[in-house]
Amino acid sequence: MPTLSLLSRLAPLRRVPFWAQALALCALFAIVGGAVLDDYGMGFDEITQRRIASANADYIITGGGDGRYGLYHEDYRYFGVVFEMPLLLTERALGLQDTRHIYLTRHLLTHLFFIAGGFACGMLAYRMLGDRWIALLAMPLFLLHPRLYAHSFFNSKDIPFAALMVIALYLAHRAFRKNTLGAFLLCGIATGLAINLRVFGLMLPPIVLAMRALDLWQADKAERMRILATAGIFIAAALATAYITHPHYWENPLRFIESASVSSQHPRMLRIINLFMGETYMSDAAPWNYVPVWFAITAPPVALLLGAVGAASVCWQAIARPLAALRDREIRFRVLLLGCFVMPVAAVIALQANIYNGWRYMHFLWGPFCLLAAVGLYAIANNNVGKSGLKIAARLPGWVRGCGHLHMARRALAYGVVGFGLITTLTAMAALHPHQQVYFNALADAKTPGALGERYDMDYWHIAQRQLLEHLLARYPDGVLRIHPKTRNTPILPQNDRERIAQTPPHEADFYLSMSLNRGNAEDAPAIHSVRAYDSVIAYILDRDSATYRDYYRAIETNGTLLARADFDIYIHDGALHYIKENCAPLFTNPNANIKVFLHIFPVDRADLPAARRELGFENRDFWLDGESVAFLDGKCIHRQPRLPSYPIARIRTGQHVKDKIIWSAEFPAER
Repeated sequence: MPTLSLLSRLAPLRRVPFWAQALALCALFAIVGGAVLDDYGMGFDEITQRRIASANADYIITGGGDGRYGLYHEDYRYFGVVFEMPLLLTERALGLQDTRHIYLTRHLLTHLFFIAGGFACGMLAYRMLGDRWIALLAMPLFLLHPRLYAHSFFNSKDIPFAALMVIALYLAHRAFRKNTLGAFLLCGIATGLAINLRVFGLMLPPIVLAMRALDLWQADKAERMRILATAGIFIAAALATAYITHPHYWENPLRFIESASVSSQHPRMLRIINLFMGETYMSDAAPWNYVPVWFAITAPPVALLLGAVGAASVCWQAIARPLAALRDREIRFRVLLLGCFVMPVAAVIALQANIYNGWRYMHFLWGPFCLLAAVGLYAIANNNVGKSGLKIAARLPGWVRGCGHLHMARRALAYGVVGFGLITTLTAMAALHPHQQVYFNALADAKTPGALGERYDMDYWHIAQRQLLEHLLARYPDGVLRIHPKTRNTPILPQNDRERIAQTPPHEADFYLSMSLNRGNAEDAPAIHSVRAYDSVIAYILDRDSATYRDYYRAIETNGTLLARADFDIYIHDGALHYIKENCAPLFTNPNANIKVFLHIFPVDRADLPAARRELGFENRDFWLDGESVAFLDGKCIHRQPRLPSYPIARIRTGQHVKDKIIWSAEFPAER
């Protein structure tokens, strides 16, 4: 008789507690994360997120902070700081001053918290299924999502929430099993922290209370008081935690309602242009399948398959035995996981939520989906094979049919397929490193050269601009490098390199770093250097001797159609509006720069552009430009806050107003 399978040979590992095995796997991921920590660039929002934490810290210490970066600034008041504040406190406790050390520390702590989410995923899978091999596979399924892995370094908003959601779900499962006040207190604290991070955390209290209501329905009189007490301590802990950890609520707890309302519509109602399936959509008018498609084309295929099997298994259990599903706490919890995945997607579709940057706002879906994948793997590896399977098994050798070898072979095959899928994902991640944030699977037609860049947004946060800067620094080892536009990746570079980079106006720059959404293939830009993925350009550099930024705008002045001429010019060229301003004092670091301020604005639909013969001006009110540029008020240069989401052009140059009609609505790119 053949020797036992590999799985049976590994049986002594069962003597080691599962939590120790899971911690060992987490330690391995932490070592790898530390090794690649310095390979990733900075996210678009990192500087702003740190300012938000500083504004809250100043408010806590001094009770003030109502200036440009104060707590009462509308850009900062609604954002929870339950994760940002520990990052800031760590920075101050360590006495970090150099920006490189500050942001590398932030990246490390964010990544470690992501790994903590993977640990919670494994622990919850083990508690749900009682199978340590499946639970140990659930951890890398969660941690090796290429996009989430890259984001776990530079995204201190969506990744902590994704990890905290899994932690809250694990504590909820633990609370229902222990049925103690302390367990529900911990679950309530985790829920309150999740609410602080993202408005989607509000879905946890109704789910937990609904499960408690089902327990109350089945309990006897003696048990009902305990159930009511645990439900009360849970909701009290959740509300108290959400209140205590959000300084904006301290003066008036009712501000929570305002924050929830604003957050659900996204602060400032930014309207971003999305490239999706080859078409452009505004973020508040994305098609219904925007999130489902993004999720499907960016998830590792093996996880997609197992998650679909797990979701089908849960649905079958709930439909085939509905009363048993209501009484069985484990089945109910699996239904809860399915709800945590389905309900947010349904809410986004039903409310036509303002959503952009792929599905990064929905990264928290990955935790429940991985747990469903664990359920799917358990169903494949352990359920009965059915009549057709028995017919096949009857033809196998007797030594296979006996002694349980068929069951062991099926489990080994299932685990082998998952292992092969994880190795395939690791190979793709290594090939993309350090740009796993642009990972796509085979469903997105990743093999056709340049196709992805023409169909989907790629490096929307400009993470790859760090590699552009490093290329310039290596290629030109001496002197100052004058670049445009401003990049947010300089703070993470060594100090000597930072001092060599001068961020200048376009007419003074020697190099132009791409700031588009990186649409198109490699041949679209005659670049001196480019970063590519799937044969699509995700970042590139132009120099003054090729198609430079300065020369590009000279071409606009030469070839574009002049729409208005006052103290600034408006041109239409190549499907966009371009504003060229001459006499405004620059808001750049060089106070002596004599510059023009440039901005190009893409319309919602290029067919909506005004006719070439039409001369347009501006209504006598605020005109907003993003970032470090200027805002115009009656033709004067004024930097204005708060920023406005859009501006309708509604007056012709002669001063005649167009009543009840917007000639053209400009959509402004904004900080995301």
